[in-house]
Amino acid sequence: MPSTFMGIEIAKRGISVHQQALTTTGHNISNADNKNYARQRVDMETMHPLYEPSLSRASGAGQLGQGPKAGAVERMRDEFVDGRIHNAEQTKSQWETREKYLHQIEVVYNEPSDDSLRAQLDRFWQSWHELSQFPEEMSHRELVRTRGREVTFRMRDTFQKLSDLRRQADFEFEVTIGRINDMGTQIRDLNDRIMKSQAVGDRPNDLLDKRDALVQELSKLADITLEKQDPDEFIVYLGGEMLVQGRVQHKILLQGDAANEGMKKAVWEHNGQKTMFRAGAAQGLIEMRDITIRENIEKMDSLAINLTDTVNEVHRDGFGLTKETNINFFKIDPLSRNIRGNYDLSGDGIDDTSAIFKIAGKNALTADRPIGVAGTMSFVKNDAAHTPVYVTYRPDMSLNDVIQAINRSDAGVVAYLNHNNNLVLKGREASDNYLTNFMIRHVEDSGEFLTGFSGLLQNSGAAGAFDYRRTDEINKLQSTLDRITLTSIIHPAGAMHLSNEVEGNTALIAAGLGKDVGGTGDANMAYGAKDGGNATRIAQAMRHKQTMVGEYRNSDEFYNALIAKAGIESKTAKEQVDNQKLIITNLENLRQSVMGVNLDEEMAAMVQFQHGYNAAARIMQTMNEMLDKLINHL
Repeated sequence: MPSTFMGIEIAKRGISVHQQALTTTGHNISNADNKNYARQRVDMETMHPLYEPSLSRASGAGQLGQGPKAGAVERMRDEFVDGRIHNAEQTKSQWETREKYLHQIEVVYNEPSDDSLRAQLDRFWQSWHELSQFPEEMSHRELVRTRGREVTFRMRDTFQKLSDLRRQADFEFEVTIGRINDMGTQIRDLNDRIMKSQAVGDRPNDLLDKRDALVQELSKLADITLEKQDPDEFIVYLGGEMLVQGRVQHKILLQGDAANEGMKKAVWEHNGQKTMFRAGAAQGLIEMRDITIRENIEKMDSLAINLTDTVNEVHRDGFGLTKETNINFFKIDPLSRNIRGNYDLSGDGIDDTSAIFKIAGKNALTADRPIGVAGTMSFVKNDAAHTPVYVTYRPDMSLNDVIQAINRSDAGVVAYLNHNNNLVLKGREASDNYLTNFMIRHVEDSGEFLTGFSGLLQNSGAAGAFDYRRTDEINKLQSTLDRITLTSIIHPAGAMHLSNEVEGNTALIAAGLGKDVGGTGDANMAYGAKDGGNATRIAQAMRHKQTMVGEYRNSDEFYNALIAKAGIESKTAKEQVDNQKLIITNLENLRQSVMGVNLDEEMAAMVQFQHGYNAAARIMQTMNEMLDKLINHL
């Protein structure tokens, strides 16, 4: 038969269980404003009854209840919703990073405004137009020089601000990697404490909440995935590699990347492999630093070197008031320190490269006439593989047709006719090595288009091919030095100035077109002080000629497209951030419906557990009175 004191034991268990339930409810209420806290519930179970079926069981009624017990304190959490929030947080943080930096790029360009680069360029071209009407007046020459200074200052200033922005992204990337390592350490330490608690049968709910909060914060920084199949090992993967495995952490190191201008790259400490990011703030920073901001810097470099070269090309053909000619208006130092363009690209102290930006043929051509020759030109893409690009031409094609075929071919050059109707080839930005930006890589022709027809290469075939991976390749060209432009120093936008000659004397500004004396085919004598024909050509050169590398015809189209792209990307990023915020808000509401503390619900539960506690206490009091009668009054 059951013990005489069995009722007291049942009541004691009831008191204990309801007291624990009340304590847990109080814990919930105290954490009502903690968004990372998952509400808890005591899992009430019944004790094993008396008696178990067996031959030796006691006589009498069996399966007598022994009261309740607290099985466990459960966390109310939906791991599926948690995973969706992690994914959404990764995407949102990536777009937030993009939005922040794209907005700062827009601030750098400051368009539209009277102080923007576009406004400075417009005033610069206008000053040349005014000079063409009054070439003898020194005030208009001074205005051209002043506008030129303003353009070079704004170009350098824009480059510097974009470069500072890139360095800021690099520093923020470094800080982000530090935070990832720090959070990995905290998760590792929590794993240790959680496993120790679970080993003795405890439910470390508050520690689990802390770990979940860290994981969500980590998901904002990088693309992470979780593995919980092994109850003894909580694993966090980052980019396919284990960041944390139970009590083990794999840290990320930062190294300077010489191929990326010394910017930081992340590698795994344990194997030296590159850390791959696919989402989160880290990936957003990489995209902005190494793609978007870098692209904007390269675009400014492209604008600077093409603006400088085109103005100089026309300016050299003109005459100043002193009748001097062959003078540059702008100045950007070349990469090579010799006039042949030889350059030490490998850095071993020996020249190994021909760094040439532009070559112009010596023959004057007609754009719309059939070329009358056939063959195939060979170029290469500006990539690490030097992918060959072939452009075939036929006798019935016009010069314009061939130029368009070159520009559509994704070759490493752009082609156009200059102001003297000479065929020009220019190098483009490199996709493999920033040190080779604006270098013509390979030019070869099986026929006569680039040799006898345009006067650009000395010889046809592989033997006459120009290839930048050799020195003294300038010898392969028919062009004289005044028709060749060497590749500028790295980042020409940051090194653009007026030439020393123009800076020192406005009379040397070549506003005059001059005249051809002796039928040489080129102007070789100045007309006089009132000649402004060359100023007109300069005013039109960058706005109405195919002078820019890429798909844009002139500086206006090129710069307008650059500004438009920045604006569109910024607007898209903002829209994506707003969209992700809405998704996360909906998911958070769904999660809080499961894990959030509802004060009304908790108050009702508190009253329920209080009544249960009181009832159990009353049972104990009643049993005590019954035993008192039995023991003391019989």
